[in-house]
Amino acid sequence: PLLYSLSGKVNVTNWYTFTFNGSKNFRNPSFNDLYWQPGGNLDLKSETSLQAELGNQFKYKNFKLNITLYYINIQDMIRWLPNSKGIWSPSNTNKVESYGLESQLDFDKDFGKNKTEFSIGYIYTHSKNLETNQFLAYVPQHKIFGNAKYSYDFAEVFVQGMFNGLTYTTDDEKLRDAIKSYFVVNAGLQLKILKHYQIGFKVNNILDQIYETTAFYPLPKRNYSANLLINF
Repeated sequence: PLLYSLSGKVNVTNWYTFTFNGSKNFRNPSFNDLYWQPGGNLDLKSETSLQAELGNQFKYKNFKLNITLYYINIQDMIRWLPNSKGIWSPSNTNKVESYGLESQLDFDKDFGKNKTEFSIGYIYTHSKNLETNQFLAYVPQHKIFGNAKYSYDFAEVFVQGMFNGLTYTTDDEKLRDAIKSYFVVNAGLQLKILKHYQIGFKVNNILDQIYETTAFYPLPKRNYSANLLINF
């Protein structure tokens, strides 16, 4: 296939930077797409797409804001989905249109041995099968995430949060089969011991949520983990 791409970056002011890129992309079916057993599909077509992206970065003192808009038009998109027998198998979706927005606000500041970092972001995704005018399975429209971290000398504490919106698990938009929205929070502590050692402790799913990212595969409720890192 004939492929092309064009990209650029413009520093408009000392606080605003504009980036853009556009391309034509191509993807052949992988070895697993064709031959994985069970589920491989030898009749798959190659996937092609046209993509455009506009990025905007704003800076003010210790704050940084990134806002990116994108558009993708895909022909013969290769997707793995459960078939009528419940086996995950790849197939082509003839015409897919996807567009959306990715945004993230970051803040960081040091006070001597004290360091703080904070980020929060929002992602909007609109992906539809143009032939049926229905949303694609396993592509949530809304995601919100955030991270906060504070460290002093050898100790660091952090909190992570993520909201995931309603997610369809079938291409016919059946609400009874959709994964409900959920909000998960994790928190942890990291300690540096001597020069080459670091230990950590983390509490996952603090709110004890019952949630799934894939239908019929619930993830753990509140759980705990510990780690030891040795740098040689």
